[in-house]
Amino acid sequence: MSPITRKMTPLTRGLSGLAVGVAAVVALAGCGVTNQPATAGNAGGTDSDTPFYQGKTVTLIVPFDAGGASDTFSRMFAGYLAKYLEGEPRIVVENVPGGGQKEGLNRFARSDHASGLSLAMGSGGILASTLFDKEGVQFDPDEFETLVAFGGGMTIFGSTAAGIESLEDLQDPDRSFFYGGMELNASESVRVFALDQMGIPDFRPLMGYDGGGSITTAVMRGELTAGNTTASHYLNNVVPLEEDGDITPLMTQGYVIDGEVTRDPATPDLPTMPEAYEILTGEKAEGIGWDVYRAITTAQTNLLRNYWIHQDAPEEARAALHAAVAQVVEDPDFIEEATALLGEEPPVQLGDDAAASLVAARNLTDEQVTWVEDFIAEVNSR
Repeated sequence: MSPITRKMTPLTRGLSGLAVGVAAVVALAGCGVTNQPATAGNAGGTDSDTPFYQGKTVTLIVPFDAGGASDTFSRMFAGYLAKYLEGEPRIVVENVPGGGQKEGLNRFARSDHASGLSLAMGSGGILASTLFDKEGVQFDPDEFETLVAFGGGMTIFGSTAAGIESLEDLQDPDRSFFYGGMELNASESVRVFALDQMGIPDFRPLMGYDGGGSITTAVMRGELTAGNTTASHYLNNVVPLEEDGDITPLMTQGYVIDGEVTRDPATPDLPTMPEAYEILTGEKAEGIGWDVYRAITTAQTNLLRNYWIHQDAPEEARAALHAAVAQVVEDPDFIEEATALLGEEPPVQLGDDAAASLVAARNLTDEQVTWVEDFIAEVNSR
């Protein structure tokens, strides 16, 4: 079975921020989600006729600040989960930011596994980065059981003012090429690697931007030749600039299906980075660097937003959660709100497919880990 198992029903882009905000508030108000401090809940057992979660409080740990995209999406998701989870428990969303998600996931690891009352959200990037940066890590992602993973792509775009009107313009010998990103970590390193292989003269990666918004601004004011952002940010905020002729979409990071990089369903006409490499160089995207690219792309795009329970939580709890999540992702109202919030239709993975992607994302050899560390060090020394 393909790792990306379904895609949400299309919904017209461009709902106003007010409409999205109202939708999210309605979901939270109507589905039993609260932002009160987490409580222990009722961790006691249940008799055979009582749903496991009846009368209980579940804590969903979100390792990001309140109000951001991941927090907003998580609160909406929690509302629907409370609706479909047998016993209709109260779900408390607890924000534990800090340490690049480490603080929140450490909290999750320390929570009571046997109660089945603790869930966590995390991005795919943390799954790969813990292979390279173990400082402050007190959790093991291999001990998490994935309930659902929502995908989200990355789009690379260029400035028409800088002369980027097509993919082939990347190889103009008379231009310095400044590419912007957030931080040269494992996730960003594979995009920098891919661009570095495309024969771009005077390629200069510039890191330190706060996110897709600041990267887009830097491209528009001529500070950067090109940059990257999430597909949802691109669809909501960059497409109008493309329509005005200021931006040229170039390529996407893609999704990984059965070990191969495939096109982003949000922008199916754009080549993936491996495709762009093959177009510009005439060579196949092969070798250790491209193997690492596929592994880390699995973590970053296939598993952009993950929701977990402890693997050793009670079987009854895990079964109830899996059943509820399967209903959530089929709910037309959830599909509509999710698409409105993200600006795109996030691919969904459940069960064994999500577990397989988690394994693939972390299945780097020692040689590949060393390769990433050496590549980052080499780029930083330029």
